[in-house]
Formats: sequence, structure tokens, C-alpha cells
Amino acid sequence: MNKGILLGFNLLLLGACGEPPQSTVPLYQVQQQDFSVIIPAVGELEAAQAERINTPGRSPMTIEWLAEENSWVTKGQVVARFDAEQLLLDSREEELEMLLLDLDMRQQNAEESQQQNELDSEKILVGKEFKFVDTFAIDDLRLYSKIEIINTLSNRDYLGAKEEFIEWKESSIDDRNQSALAVLDIRKGGHQAKFQQHQSALAQLEVLAPYDGMLVYEQNWRGDKASIGQTVFPGSTIAKIPNLEKMQAKLYVLDKNAIDLKVGQKVNLTLDAYPDKNLSGEVLSVSGFSRTVKRGNPTKYFELTVSLDEQSSTLQPGSKVSANVSVTQTQTKIVIPLQAIFNEKSENYVYLKQGMNFSRRPVTTADKNLYFVEIVEGLTKGDTIALSVPDDVSRSTDE
Repeated sequence: MNKGILLGFNLLLLGACGEPPQSTVPLYQVQQQDFSVIIPAVGELEAAQAERINTPGRSPMTIEWLAEENSWVTKGQVVARFDAEQLLLDSREEELEMLLLDLDMRQQNAEESQQQNELDSEKILVGKEFKFVDTFAIDDLRLYSKIEIINTLSNRDYLGAKEEFIEWKESSIDDRNQSALAVLDIRKGGHQAKFQQHQSALAQLEVLAPYDGMLVYEQNWRGDKASIGQTVFPGSTIAKIPNLEKMQAKLYVLDKNAIDLKVGQKVNLTLDAYPDKNLSGEVLSVSGFSRTVKRGNPTKYFELTVSLDEQSSTLQPGSKVSANVSVTQTQTKIVIPLQAIFNEKSENYVYLKQGMNFSRRPVTTADKNLYFVEIVEGLTKGDTIALSVPDDVSRSTDE
């Protein structure tokens, strides 16, 4: 009996070995279906028009106090105050530099006066020597020899040359002194200008609201808003008072998802705080390149500005929104999953199932969204393709 059981088990094994192996490659049957390119985006609402509040002065300043964001401010109300400590130190330093330059100028004038007095003394001495030579100069050969007469004439020539040298030196000292004073005056003018800048900034430590409205902090290029203790540069915007009657949306799209974004495309938006509140709009602008929007996060986004078809009191600056950008309208097309497309040497192809085997079939693609791609040539409805690379692939005769 045991031999009969063993024989039956062996026959069962032989029968199982004779069955063809089942493929483990995931398959997809090509069909026509509704297809559109919809790009997701996130962002927030902002005013289309706003009065910007910029940093005054002409040097970096540190924020000491800020009015509360999203608070209602009235015209003339203080919305920001800057720290005066550094400005006072810089102002006193420039004032000290001007005092030191004034001292250098007085010293320069004193040195010129001393040099001029020395030259005046030399001129007086030369004048006396001239008088002495003229008094005792005798050219009578009966009284002096020719050598003595020549020496007398030489002394007079020497005194004349010395007098000319003193006059040149006097003129040179004056020119040199004027040049030195001009350099000192230019340096003093530079410090004077900086001192006036600091004084002007000290007079503008408080920033006032230009008119009534809601105060909204402005984000810089790194996505940071103004905060107490932050150093800001002259002319940079720290806040704005928006016109709440005309709102728009600022959206961000992942750079890898930004497919054929253009001005004029329709957008559907939803307020995160009111999921049942649907909005519609149109793309007004698309940034020319992607960039990071948050410090420390290397993810890059394209920035879109979107107009809103309707305005309401529920739309407030800073409200977070989720959106879908309609790149193409919904149409019935032959589409396949993106993972079924393979590429080699700039040629797109799929693995087409033919009986028990797969063959490589070139295809021509068109529009794609985040999940599917349109096929315009190479496949027909009802074809079965692989979603991954099969083990055994034969070359297609259609290539």
C-alpha cells in the first residue's frame, strides 16, 4: 500500500512540473478613459494691491518692536520701532572722526604758519645780507684785487638765488598745505554725510501707518517674516496694509509637478479653513524658475499668482488654500500609467504582451499628468502591457 501511495505522489509531481510557470509581471490593459492634466498647488491669499511699509534710513537697522500682525491700524499709528543703540554709537563715532579731522586741520594750519615764519626770518636775513653787500661792494681795481671783486659779485648772485628759492619754497608750502587741507576736508565731508544719515535715521525710528487698514507682515525671499531683533536693510519691506476689496492667491507648485504651466489657465481653489468654500480663478503669472520658499528646506517650487473670480469678506490675507490648476480639459484618450513607459536613446517604448511572451514596442506620447500619459501611436485599445521589465523579452517586428 505504501508503494501505491508513493507512486501516486510521484505522478502528481510529474504532472505539476509539466504546467507552464505563471508570470509575476504586473499587467495593464490599454483602454480609453477620461484624461486631463491637473496640477496640485498650495499657497495663501494676499491682497492684489497693498501699501508697503519699508525700512527707513540708509543703513541696516534692528527691529525693537512691531505691532501685532493682522491687527487693525489707523493712519498715523506706530506700527514698527527700531533700536537706536547702534545708530547712536555710529553717530557718535562719526562725530568723533569729524572732531579729530578738525584737530588735524588746525595742526596743518599751525605747521604752515610755523614754516611761513621761518621763511619770513630767512627773507629778512637775506635782505640784510643784500644791504651789506651793496654797502661794501667796490669794483675799483685800485682798492681791491680782481679776485676780491669777483667774490663780492658771487656773493650777490648767491643771495639772489637764495631769495628765489625762498619764494619758491613759500609758494610750495602754500600749495602743499592747501592740498592737505582739501584731503582732510573731503574726509570730513564723508563723515559729515554719514553723521547726517544717522541723525536722519534716528528721527525715523518709528514707522507710522500711512492709512487705516489691516497690518500684514511681509515675507522675504527666504520665507521669513519680520520679527523683533531682526536686522533689516534700508528700503526692505517689513509689512504692508492690503486693500481687502481685491484679493488674489499666491500658489506654489513642486518643480517636478510643474507641467506646461501658462498664464490664463483655470484654477479651482479651496480655503483650508472652509473646506466647503470653493473658489475659481485664473493664472496671472508664472515664475520663470523654481526656488526654495523656506529656510532649511531644499525643496523648490514654481510660484503662481492667481486672480479670483469672486470677492467676499471671508477672504483674508494669509488664509491658506489648496488648489488645482487645469492645464488641459478632460477628454477621452488612450492613456497608460507613467511607470509602463521606458526610455532608451531618446526612444519611448513599452513591453507588449503577445501570447505568453513580451516584445518591446515603440510608442509616441503626448500630454501627461502626474500619473498617466497619452499614447498617440503604438498601442490600441485592448492591448496588454507590462508595468515592469519582464524577464524574457523578444524584439518587436514593428520597430
